[in-house]
Amino acid sequence: MSPRARDSLLRTLFLLVGFSLLTSTKALGHDVAQHLDPELLTGWRTWLHLTVQWTHLLAFALWLGLTAGVLLLGIKPRLDHLLYSSWILFLVFLATGTYNMEWSAGIAETPSLLLLPFLEKIPYGVTYAVVLTVKVGLYALAVSLTFLVTLWHLRRRMDEARLRQIFLIVGATLSIAATLAAAVLLFYHEVADLWPTLPHSLGGVMGPDGPRGQNMVSQDALLSNGFWLLATRDAWTDIGLRWLHLLGFGIWLGGSAWALAFGGVSTGRYLLFSWASLIIQTLSGIASMVRWTPFYLPPYIWNLSRLSEVRFGRSYTLFMAGKHLVVIASLALLIVWTVRYLRNKGEKDLSVQPLAAVSLLLGLAVGYIMMIVLLLHEGVDHAL
Repeated sequence: MSPRARDSLLRTLFLLVGFSLLTSTKALGHDVAQHLDPELLTGWRTWLHLTVQWTHLLAFALWLGLTAGVLLLGIKPRLDHLLYSSWILFLVFLATGTYNMEWSAGIAETPSLLLLPFLEKIPYGVTYAVVLTVKVGLYALAVSLTFLVTLWHLRRRMDEARLRQIFLIVGATLSIAATLAAAVLLFYHEVADLWPTLPHSLGGVMGPDGPRGQNMVSQDALLSNGFWLLATRDAWTDIGLRWLHLLGFGIWLGGSAWALAFGGVSTGRYLLFSWASLIIQTLSGIASMVRWTPFYLPPYIWNLSRLSEVRFGRSYTLFMAGKHLVVIASLALLIVWTVRYLRNKGEKDLSVQPLAAVSLLLGLAVGYIMMIVLLLHEGVDHAL
């Protein structure tokens, strides 16, 4: 494919994605007027909240990409660059995470171990706080690792290549474990929001005639300790799907960002990396559409007319369709680049920089749309 044809294809993809998002936004504006959904998607505070949440997700993806992504892609940046980038991301984590603990927790009180006597009176309060503490603890270990590596690097205590390998391997392990902790936290966020209604995967969904699903066990049995859920297969199925979806998204977006920033990635390796992360994200997303969504029907675009009868159903489905269009555009772009690579395998100047740049932009769009979907999801949960 000639450079002119490639540039034309990229412009066309940008126009298609932009048009699809604009169309979804216009459709949503019409929907807001007719389906009484404006309270969640109007006002500057709502969009500030979404932007903070998106920034937290972006920092997570970049950190995952900086450790696991760089390791998988075989990039060998300078250790200074890895450490500087990590400290910046940790500052973003601190700012956005503090906001989340105060304003985005799944329970009424701040989820702190210092408030356990108060949290025992809230359904899943203790459980939520403990899981959040595990997640924060993993971040603290990552900060400690970065501090030690920075100290050793400044004092020249170890060879830079060896230090970089230690930082990447241990950092990747911690980032993957933190992703699992985040998935468990998201699960308990849903359970706490829905209590005493069953989780979505067990039948606690919204239908045209209102909430469906029976209550859980007695309220007294759930107030102080909800760890019993982790002994059920359904809970781990939900958690596993969330974990794979977060992992696929984070590695794809973060890996694309650092491949663009650092360079030095072989085309074949980057294509394999992109295919693996997008396939993980797509398959886990398809499974989650059935188990995780809060409606009696999966929010596919062909269910739009029936879901329009449910509060937030139309808005939720339209934004989900916008996300699907962006993912489809990402897959189409990857197919084009893969075909080009296979046809011109001997082409030494085939750079992944344009593909990484477009993938990063598409990933940013997917992340922001997902924040809107999560806000609508929480609105439905509170109505159940």
